Amino acid sequence: MARPIRSIEIYLPLDYNDGRAIPESKFVSLQQELLNRFGGVTSIQREFPLQGVWQRATNVYCDRVVVFSVMDFREGTQLQCLRYLERFKERCKKKFEQLEVLITVAELLAV
Repeated sequence: MARPIRSIEIYLPLDYNDGRAIPESKFVSLQQELLNRFGGVTSIQREFPLQGVWQRATNVYCDRVVVFSVMDFREGTQLQCLRYLERFKERCKKKFEQLEVLITVAELLAV
């Protein structure tokens, strides 16, 4: 029987805006938080990072990024999930010293 799940992806830079590498410990603590919340987490392209380019006003930013992916099998409502992710996003922006952090949520069916 198919059941609904949420696929959540968190895109994070590997470097601060001034070019310094973000310490591994910040990713490890974030990974632990996601593991505690969702029961599992996958880190995509950590060794061979993806490149993200985005624009804000007239500034163009280029980041090396890692993607953390989780599946939300929890019984909570979509609103509860989004509230958690809004708070999580604000913490990530501060922790990684970023203007913005991209988080996507997709509704899926698990079979």
